[in-house]
Amino acid sequence: MRRITLTARTLGMGLALSMAALSPLAVSAQSDLDTSEAQAFIGNWDIAISSEFGDFTMVLEIEDQSGKVAAAIGVPEMGGPMQDITEIARTGEGLTMVWEMDAQGQYVDAMMIVSLEGESMQSLLTIADGQFTAAGVGTRSGG
Repeated sequence: MRRITLTARTLGMGLALSMAALSPLAVSAQSDLDTSEAQAFIGNWDIAISSEFGDFTMVLEIEDQSGKVAAAIGVPEMGGPMQDITEIARTGEGLTMVWEMDAQGQYVDAMMIVSLEGESMQSLLTIADGQFTAAGVGTRSGG
């Protein structure tokens, strides 16, 4: 009986560790930037992007996670999931955010630089080392 208990306990622990390693955790989106340095940016933003390929809205969620800034970004109107922003840094009066974007199974580097002007957020989106760039203006959303 003792052997079965140890085996089940070992199997359960192995399964739990495997699931933890494979599942995307909110902590993975956390940066080294202190929330106090980006307090004005905290919240949910709808960023209207105008590009040569058409207009679309990106959703940017910036939050405090145990004193550090965490963020996720996505384009719900295109059906894609929110993606964790992996690097967030303060640059002058703004923030620079970097992540790897899943573009229909192809992963490309993406970067967005944002700054605040009054109640709006100015943004510059750069994808694939400058192969695509677009400017946008964000407003706070209720979500």
